[in-house]
Amino acid sequence: MTSFAVKHIVAELGPLSKLMREVRRAPHSYTSSEPEASNAALGNFIYVIEVRAEAKGPRSFWLGYKYKAFEKYPPAGGGRWREHFKFKNAARACERPEGSYFDEPIEITEAQMNTWLRERPPGMAEIPEDLVPGLDDLLGDPANHAKAFA
Repeated sequence: MTSFAVKHIVAELGPLSKLMREVRRAPHSYTSSEPEASNAALGNFIYVIEVRAEAKGPRSFWLGYKYKAFEKYPPAGGGRWREHFKFKNAARACERPEGSYFDEPIEITEAQMNTWLRERPPGMAEIPEDLVPGLDDLLGDPANHAKAFA
């Protein structure tokens, strides 16, 4: 199965934790990347990753949530979602979403994943298959307290 990463830039969009109340009810993410948005909507997983840039030091990456996407929506009237994005990916409406989330994102410390994320521009990108298990391990670790979407 193909998996995608969506970067959520804190400096532009605010902390991911402030959006989690909305996301818990209906998992979704935003991007302007095409064809990635269309490919993700074919029943593939999207991992939403918060990007923090500290005044001193390198950017850090934090896993917020993972969900299976089946929908891709352009904004009504030809505008932009949240004033920035061309597309909204979402789980199926009226069905229990597949995936899990953290109330507060968990830092991604695996070196290969951090290197891969640093090399990618903002937006959405297909995750190499060998890096996906590291993200799933973060979600599956009981110490991290991931919650399934209800």
